[in-house]
Amino acid sequence: MQKILILVSMLVLASCNGRFDHGPLSGGDGPSEFVSNGERIYFTGSSTSGNPINTIGGNSHMNMHMRMHGTGCVTCHGVEREGRRLWPQFWVKAPALTPEALFTDDHADGHGDHGNYDAESLRRVITEGVDPAGKQLDSAMPRWSMSRSDLDDLVVYLQQSHTHD
Repeated sequence: MQKILILVSMLVLASCNGRFDHGPLSGGDGPSEFVSNGERIYFTGSSTSGNPINTIGGNSHMNMHMRMHGTGCVTCHGVEREGRRLWPQFWVKAPALTPEALFTDDHADGHGDHGNYDAESLRRVITEGVDPAGKQLDSAMPRWSMSRSDLDDLVVYLQQSHTHD
């Protein structure tokens, strides 16, 4: 029994990347104020318009992760949009959402071989879970339901470079 507890503890620590801040804004890493609606949606999963932003589908492990740690994109993709290891599936890492990862030919960040995103393919991957090559993403990536205005704001945010110090 003690060996099982040690193994479980090691798995939990490994999934934390050495940190205990699974929450998207734990430790004050995120912005204290949002400069755009797109940034707000990325960090909180909510809109300044008050329109609902919900997930559609996704697998049960990822749904549990999001319920435990928040509902915005930041939960899986990180404060700097660098991609994070996911809990409880710590062996899975969400891909980076930086402009370099999305819009250049270097897809060594986990995006696979699909070509570059543009505004329309970003809208499609967010709402339908389909990459620019037409390939369906894993069910770990939820499909998001939001107004066209909110979706456009999120796409603009993802197209811009940002850092949060």
